[in-house]
Amino acid sequence: MSNNNIKPRCLSIEGKDIRVVDDHQYVLLIWGSVYKNRRRPMVLVSIDYHPDTNPPFWLWAYQKAIAIDPNREAELVAKFQQRIMSSLEPLNLDSIRMVIDRMRNDEHINTAMALGYLSDYHMINCMEKHNYSRGSHYLVPENQFGSLEDRMFKNIKLPIKKISGEDLILDIDLDYFLCPESFDLDLDQNSIFVDLVKQAQIITVARSKSYFDFLRTDEFTIESCEEKLIGLMEKIIKNDTLTQITDRKMGDRPYGETQ
Repeated sequence: MSNNNIKPRCLSIEGKDIRVVDDHQYVLLIWGSVYKNRRRPMVLVSIDYHPDTNPPFWLWAYQKAIAIDPNREAELVAKFQQRIMSSLEPLNLDSIRMVIDRMRNDEHINTAMALGYLSDYHMINCMEKHNYSRGSHYLVPENQFGSLEDRMFKNIKLPIKKISGEDLILDIDLDYFLCPESFDLDLDQNSIFVDLVKQAQIITVARSKSYFDFLRTDEFTIESCEEKLIGLMEKIIKNDTLTQITDRKMGDRPYGETQ
């Protein structure tokens, strides 16, 4: 188990917290910690190659059920899922740490919904546009895989106005990015990702190295991808801070006075 899972890489840029894990399911502990401090659920926007919205502990429960009695698969899967979920206490993160090794890296979002950490989610991905009773999925067109441009967000019809009023977690998996050019984002021409970064109360990043390496078609490394994403977000956050300082200074001047 990597140290970046239980002990994620932690950055704070102008007060904006960014947490980086190796395996995506471990963001559940970070979201749980945020919930424990705030005591109210948040809305998730997740950008990922994969949808990551399988039911809580589904694969573990399925494998256990098949091993015991394949003829009772559905019954046993539900029983085992219920048993492990009933052992979790939303405000007791140790209860989650004890069983998180049974969770796959595509089961954390609906687990967070079940635990009350999230009130809703918006799952931007390159594989499936699921229709579940809760949460929303958005399928990125193949010619825009890895894009953070406004036209991608508009093409998938992400409900920007609805999201703009929410307490937000922004979650990003590095396997979404296909090449270094994904981060050559003109911040003057593309405001949606910029606004998501600025609005987010916390940002979580998953490295997902095995998936990243499998999906790459060039020499783009995960280390380079991680630093380019952090660098882009740092630029957005510092530009926002500088704008706020400038606006405050302008507001302190007598009416009509300019530089």
